[in-house]
Amino acid sequence: MNRHILTTGLSSLLAILPIACTQLFQPCGSGHIPDTHSLQKNLKGHIYTLADTIGERNLYHEEANRKAIEYICGEFRRMGYEPEQQPFTVGKEARFGPATGKTAVNIEVRRPGTDPEAPWLIVGAHYDTRAGMKNWHSMNGLIPGKTGTPGANDNGSGVAAVLELARTFRHLHTRNGIIFVCYANEEPPFFQTEAMGSRVHAGRIVKELGCDNILGMYTPETLGCYSPRVNKKRKTAMVAGLSGLPDRCDYVAFMTTNTGRDFSRRCATLFTEQCRFPVRSVAFPYYTKGVAWSDDWAYMKHGIPAFAVTDTAYLRSDDYHETSDTPEKIDYKEYAEVVRGLAKMTYELLEGASETKN
Repeated sequence: MNRHILTTGLSSLLAILPIACTQLFQPCGSGHIPDTHSLQKNLKGHIYTLADTIGERNLYHEEANRKAIEYICGEFRRMGYEPEQQPFTVGKEARFGPATGKTAVNIEVRRPGTDPEAPWLIVGAHYDTRAGMKNWHSMNGLIPGKTGTPGANDNGSGVAAVLELARTFRHLHTRNGIIFVCYANEEPPFFQTEAMGSRVHAGRIVKELGCDNILGMYTPETLGCYSPRVNKKRKTAMVAGLSGLPDRCDYVAFMTTNTGRDFSRRCATLFTEQCRFPVRSVAFPYYTKGVAWSDDWAYMKHGIPAFAVTDTAYLRSDDYHETSDTPEKIDYKEYAEVVRGLAKMTYELLEGASETKN
């Protein structure tokens, strides 16, 4: 996950955050916490494999990156999908360093809907991890030999969520179809460049399906922190509370711009009807170019409603973009409950999608 807003400076931050449009969605159901033991076990297995067994995975660690691709594809196949590897070449830019000219891979699977005319929903998360750079918020400047992050929360948690959502929907029948994607190259120095995996995928899918045949997109991004922790990183955005994101761990955030505001809020309503967690839906003006959360940005560029589902990353945890982002730090019980809520939200969305398409 990235907040490109960091590179614009505090003055830009102060100008932007007060005009964010925030809405709190409180749970409508009981406070009962559902049994998510099997889901917890699966999510934990994915994260430990990605972040502990494989570790730092990006184009600067090609063997680990290859193992991550093989693992994700293998999991999809075990569910009965036929994953499509979509390779693309990283262009020649000095900031990409040794990754210039290398091949990156997006991974996609589809589960068609019962109505071939109904638009598709896209759910995707990046599997790459941050390489070693000067500091946690650097957007450029690779440091050879410096260890990057193992990426348990950012974004092993997002990939694990995509895998378990795909498992949930493999035999479900809904009116609208769903596309699951695991992206390469979300982290710097690729973020918001032509080499960003979700940007490549968004361009391809829009060309193939057309914007009218895409219901929307959401990305599970840093989902695993729900316990109070010492957090000095939050001071980098010391007015973050003005955006409606309090310094607590008792909610999940749906982050977007005006492009995805209505879609995000519709999904927040569906989520809180099914899950114990409150949702804080925050929409920033799209003209604020400094605001970009994750892979949802690539689809917003095409006018597709999109948002990031997140625990708020560095606003909640100092492990963000650090070597300390390890699997044992994940709060698996709460994390599993959020993923279960996303599954129920997604089912309701796909069955009643005609109500949400603007």
